[in-house]
Amino acid sequence: MATVPATIEQLAHDAVHIPDAETALRAVSALRQELDQMEPELVARALQAGATWSDIARALGVSKQAAHRKHRELARTLQLSLPGGGPKVLVTGEARRSIQLAREEARQLGQMAVGTEHILLGILRCRGSHAVQALNDLGITHEAARLYIQPTMPGLPPDPTATGGAGGAGQGVTPHARRILEGSLREAAKRHEGYIGVEHILLALLTDSRNGAVQTLEALKTTPKAVRRRLELDWETISSASQAASAEVHTVA
Repeated sequence: MATVPATIEQLAHDAVHIPDAETALRAVSALRQELDQMEPELVARALQAGATWSDIARALGVSKQAAHRKHRELARTLQLSLPGGGPKVLVTGEARRSIQLAREEARQLGQMAVGTEHILLGILRCRGSHAVQALNDLGITHEAARLYIQPTMPGLPPDPTATGGAGGAGQGVTPHARRILEGSLREAAKRHEGYIGVEHILLALLTDSRNGAVQTLEALKTTPKAVRRRLELDWETISSASQAASAEVHTVA
């Protein structure tokens, strides 16, 4: 892919500047082929960054159905499986976005690695999700959690190079946070659900009383048991909504 931008630039130049109309049209045809080859990679990158088919369709200037129909095979390359094998599950765009937002939270707080407390903050920024609604109903907001945030690893020093920007290419994940991400797969498998939603990530956060996310909830006078009970009460509604989101992002034909 390293030579594609130069190829595209040259073909675009030829299409505009070559005097012979037939030759210019051939350049246009070749340019279209190059762009068609490049588009799937950009769509995959957008999906991995948390974009939905609606977001992608809007960027491409087509309908959501048309965008998904053209690129639906990408779903197979964006599936996850449980460690050691097992059935693959799909990840909703909202769940991916919660992890992306967790990375942003860690950077803004000057941390070198993403901890469970940052995942909690990322979830709380997914406004409109059932996970956020359950937390809000218990008085947990993004602003409050940020104010009372409890680190998973209190001794972890801030990153002196952190600026709160969009960088962070070398940003890692703490062992606690990695276990939570693996736990979300198990939460989905336990419920025989072929997708991971934000709610599965939140449920996984609640399983370890030592992590920063749970300690933050407790600092806000809420217990993991109360959050889990709230989620379980609404699980039928959550499951239907998350399956719809999973179908929108990663439907497999």
